[in-house]
Order: sequence, then C-alpha cells, then structure tokens
Amino acid sequence: MSKNSPSPLLGGVPPTGVPSVPSPGGGDTSPSPPPSPPSFSTKMLSEAQGRYDAVKKVVTQLGRIRKGLDGLVGKGDSVTSDDVLDEMADLVAHGADPKSLAAIIAGNTQAGVGPMPPGGEPLAGWLRNAEGQLIAPAEAQLRPAMALAQHQLGVAAVHKILEVHAKATGGMPAAPPSASPVLGGASPPPPPQPNTPAPSLLQ
Repeated sequence: MSKNSPSPLLGGVPPTGVPSVPSPGGGDTSPSPPPSPPSFSTKMLSEAQGRYDAVKKVVTQLGRIRKGLDGLVGKGDSVTSDDVLDEMADLVAHGADPKSLAAIIAGNTQAGVGPMPPGGEPLAGWLRNAEGQLIAPAEAQLRPAMALAQHQLGVAAVHKILEVHAKATGGMPAAPPSASPVLGGASPPPPPQPNTPAPSLLQ
C-alpha cells in the first residue's frame, strides 16, 4: 500500500537561509547555510498523513471488493465461476490486491468459508457466505483504524498550526488543546509512530 502521499496540509518547508547575492564590488560570495531539518511538528504531520493515506487505500480497496461481490450475489443462481473471475480481474485492474482476491477464492477454513464452487446455487451461497465471514469482519476491523488515523492527522495538524502561529508572532508554540470540536472533544493520542503498517484487507 502506498504511503506518504502529498498533502495540502504539509506543503514545503520554507528554507531558513537566503542565498547571498554578490555585490557589484565583489562582496561576500560565501554560500548560505544549509536549511534547517524539518521540525518535530512537520515530521509528525508527515507521518500522520502517511498513516491516513495507507489506511484510506485499504478502505477504498475493500469497498470495491464489497461492491463487486454485491453485484455477483445479485445474479442469484445464474452466477458462474467465470463471472467471479471476470469481476476479480476488473477489481485488480482498478487497484485491488490480487493476493487478497486469491485468498477469497481459496477460502478460509477458520472463518468457515471453503474454496469457490463452480457455479449455480452452491456458488451463490458461497458468495453470500464470503461476504458475511470475510468482508464484513475486515470492514469492522478497518473502522477503528480509520478513525484513529483521522484523529492522529487532526492532532498533528493542530501541532503544525500552533507552530506556524508561534513563528508568525515571535512566541513559543502553545500546547495543543486537550479537547477540540474539530477532533471530536477527545484527548489527543500519542504521535503516530513511523513505519506502522496499515491493516491488511483479510487477516
């Protein structure tokens, strides 16, 4: 899953130094100092944005799979294995993970879903069972993950806004509010950790 997509919240970090311009009389031609490393709030926002983008991608993929299976279930007993394979190929063409789709076809004995049958009523029943035993639990797992990613992104944005305001006014960054209507009034969680994998589609 793709991470760290560009965000309008992040923007570029303005350089701290301005290159020296030689004067007509041969003045100072020394190079300007290198730009300062990104601040803590900038790193925090970048990591939170990457986490949100990764979870959002999984949510989008799972939504496509759900929609595809709904269409197959709607065919009733007339559905065939070719219909399923065509739908899976279309999902892959739109960015779905082939391994996740192959896992659905292969079944999951622990979840009570066997391998895909050839067609007719057995296949129609298998599709309904796969939706209930594989897709619905994955959706339930992703809901809190998305809520946390959204919350962490909001907290990181508040930190960045306070830092920018402090620089503009020449003061010290204030502590972020413990409760905010933007963040739903909840206490902010700790900063998002880098390299935390997003939940997979079907675990």
